[in-house]
Amino acid sequence: MPDAQTRHTRGLTVVIILGVIFFALLALLILRSGKHGDAPPPASENLSVLALRLRLRTQPTANAPVVATATNGEKLIVLEDRGAWVRVQDDDGMTGWAERNSLERTSERERRLARYETIRKLPALNAIVSARTPLYAGPGIFYPIIGELSAETQVKVYTRDHDFYALDHDNQIAYADVDAIDVSSAGTRQVEVHTDTTATDTAATTSAASPTETAPAEVHVATDNGGVYSAVPAGGTQPEETDRVVPRYPMMARRAGIQGPVVVRGIVRRDGTIDNVEVIRDLPYGLGDAARDAVIQWHFRPATVRGEPIDVYYTVTVNFRLQ
Repeated sequence: MPDAQTRHTRGLTVVIILGVIFFALLALLILRSGKHGDAPPPASENLSVLALRLRLRTQPTANAPVVATATNGEKLIVLEDRGAWVRVQDDDGMTGWAERNSLERTSERERRLARYETIRKLPALNAIVSARTPLYAGPGIFYPIIGELSAETQVKVYTRDHDFYALDHDNQIAYADVDAIDVSSAGTRQVEVHTDTTATDTAATTSAASPTETAPAEVHVATDNGGVYSAVPAGGTQPEETDRVVPRYPMMARRAGIQGPVVVRGIVRRDGTIDNVEVIRDLPYGLGDAARDAVIQWHFRPATVRGEPIDVYYTVTVNFRLQ
């Protein structure tokens, strides 16, 4: 029988051999994985500058030195993609790093333009810029800036997305802070709410009738599944209120001395109900919610075209006034 020393030597030899085999197999596996992973570099693609101005930097960081500046609509060639940053080359051969969210592919541009066409079918409200403000590609300050509006500029507001208005700017939709845009309530249905008016005031809910409105000569029809009209075509009849709930005046707004117009818009359906009610022009302390919660309970004699009921947008201005 082998002694203890011999057994120890044999065991150590076996361990060493197994270790060598293990590391050899591991090296082979890594080598093969590396070979299979050596895919050809992706083909370069062209991206369009979405921002008004785009700075190309020496490194993929916001504080790196600027080597060049590209402008809106300019085409750049992508050389390297690191997610939030891409290395690009302009027509002059200058290369630098740019933020990816300030660039767009052709497919992204097509989706943006399709969204623009959809929003443009909404009825527009006239507005005026109250203070100089930037225009963003989306409803937020983290979207790239694509333009700027000076004070007193007249614009058309299509809809509201959180704290931003969607505007028509250079044949595309741009977004501006609601605090910089004063939406006019002219030409909309007016409802007066005073501090002495209650939501159960039956006289107030039945005494007012919808005013006769002149339909525009040209009307866009939405292409969504509802086929919603932005306004009643010439020759049609306007929706008529048959049951109206007067908005309540929130106590917090009264105590804070808040008053003024709130503009809401919804869709009057063929069955006389109204839905999709959104607040276009808001005021603090719950005035916008109070107006929307009341209007959504209204009932109508629906609008018609050639005797047939239609779905149509309907805009209401609720004037909250302290007394």
